[in-house]
Amino acid sequence: MKSKKIILDKSGKSNALFFKNNMNVFDKKIINFLENHYKKKKTELRFCLHKSKSTNLQVMINLIVKKDKYQLHYHNFSDEYYFPIKGNLKLLTFDKKNKFINSFKVDKKKGFLGKIIKGQTHIAVPLKNFCIYLEFRSGNFTQHKNVFSKKFVNYKEALKL
Repeated sequence: MKSKKIILDKSGKSNALFFKNNMNVFDKKIINFLENHYKKKKTELRFCLHKSKSTNLQVMINLIVKKDKYQLHYHNFSDEYYFPIKGNLKLLTFDKKNKFINSFKVDKKKGFLGKIIKGQTHIAVPLKNFCIYLEFRSGNFTQHKNVFSKKFVNYKEALKL
């Protein structure tokens, strides 16, 4: 991917890439780019397929990586959908007091699409070293930021839950 066609945004919890021009078709180059990024840097990154943070439908191709711990969070105004492209992930949900409720595996076979409802405290964890997935969220990011808990769950514990 040519850097002249993308803009790097470092303002979020992880870096985001936006396309400078509108695109109608997204090809395997995005997935290859994210895989190569993982191999080189081992850090999270996302391609935003929406035009800006103020767009009312946020669509992203996310790379999440295996970390020591994951911070619980929720979204006050939007549901979130997870569709794995490469690898699998586990979604874990918690109550308002950060007590574990449930977990489910999201993969390309059985549970091919995961959904977290607005207000539900959760984390998304890759089942191996990384996972690349398509994420949909309603509402713009400027108004609907993540609300983070002070609680973290370590990777090994997350896999057991």
